Amino acid sequence: MKIAILGAGGVGAYVGARLQEAGEDVAFIARGAHLAALRADGLQLRAPFGDLHLRTVRATDDPADIGEVELVVFAVKLWDTQTAAAAMAPLLGPQTRVLTLQNGIDSAALIARQEPRARVVAGAIYLSAYIDRPGVIVSPGGFHRIVADAAGGDPVVAAFCAACARAHALEATASATGTRAIWEKFVALSAVSGATALLRAPTGPILGHPETRAFLQQLLAEGVMVAAAAGHELPAGFADAALAGIAAMPPNFRASMAEDLDRGRRLELAWLSGRMHGLGREHHVPTPAHSAVYRGLLLHAQGRG
Repeated sequence: MKIAILGAGGVGAYVGARLQEAGEDVAFIARGAHLAALRADGLQLRAPFGDLHLRTVRATDDPADIGEVELVVFAVKLWDTQTAAAAMAPLLGPQTRVLTLQNGIDSAALIARQEPRARVVAGAIYLSAYIDRPGVIVSPGGFHRIVADAAGGDPVVAAFCAACARAHALEATASATGTRAIWEKFVALSAVSGATALLRAPTGPILGHPETRAFLQQLLAEGVMVAAAAGHELPAGFADAALAGIAAMPPNFRASMAEDLDRGRRLELAWLSGRMHGLGREHHVPTPAHSAVYRGLLLHAQGRG
């Protein structure tokens, strides 16, 4: 399968590396020092479920160098969505699909401003991975699972899921309830991102203290209420199940927003707790915990430049 990874940061590079390792034809679109490192020494993954060093990868900053592909894995940061969507035209053939693995609930709609919605496949990825240094991706462990909208049995989506099944430490499921999966991730990720970033701590210590554990539970509960008010009621017991899933992660787990905060990078705050804050106001649902995260991190949202 011919695949382009648009946004070869932590998530995109991890997915692309596992697919290339499994024999797929993968090209990475990156930039700056990270691109230079990929070209010079390939791509390294460090993860408790298996390290990997792909000494040769196809990497470029120009989609025209790649040409048409079957699938674009769209994994840029949310603030780059419009620019990246406008730049991916050379990758698109008549049957190409664009699988978005971005955070939040707005990705598919944002991409559809540039491309027909029918070619955009909404997805959610459960994976923690970040660029430790150019060319080196670190995943602390935990989930490595993708849920993609089945898109009515689209053959490209089915082929992608089959490719993931052949890969090491990568799973993908095509779901007829893809929208619900995106909202489930939005609620869970907004909570764990908000807690680990605002509290400057990984999940182990957060869950180990009754007050910070209660804060994380409050973030989850608010998200469930916001989702219901927005017309996306989640399954009964979702907040408890999400908390159990977070507890099952390695105790040193931190969301990527916490990693970005530590490194002085721009934050996806506006699309996570900021979005919860805004939706709460829109639907008259109190969100004191998410509003505290949003307001507490707002001055850091643009990074250190």
